[in-house]
Amino acid sequence: MTSMDHIGLFVKDLAASVEFYQDLFGVPVVMQFSSSGAEIAVIVIGGGKIELIQRPEPTRSTPIGTWGHVALHVPDFDNKLKKIDSLGLEKRMVTTGDGSILCFFSDPDGHTLELTERGL
Repeated sequence: MTSMDHIGLFVKDLAASVEFYQDLFGVPVVMQFSSSGAEIAVIVIGGGKIELIQRPEPTRSTPIGTWGHVALHVPDFDNKLKKIDSLGLEKRMVTTGDGSILCFFSDPDGHTLELTERGL
């Protein structure tokens, strides 16, 4: 059966992005390496891998296209909201038709993250 392996996100500053995800979610870097001049760190959140990729200078443009967001179900939803506030991040709260609460915000590189009170 095919399964998802990871989501790759291009970042401007690998160290700052790693610090952001570690500070907000308390996750470890499970792998760090270089490939074709890019510096890469892999973190695991809830069993899913996110590959943070800093391209070499001068940076090439990010591939054209759009994508929605990375959604994360967090068991300590209210505490994560407080943490987001303490980091001074702008957030957008949404209540779905079934009463689920969602929180959308951006990481340091503008990638949209969604925290869910309940999973899908």
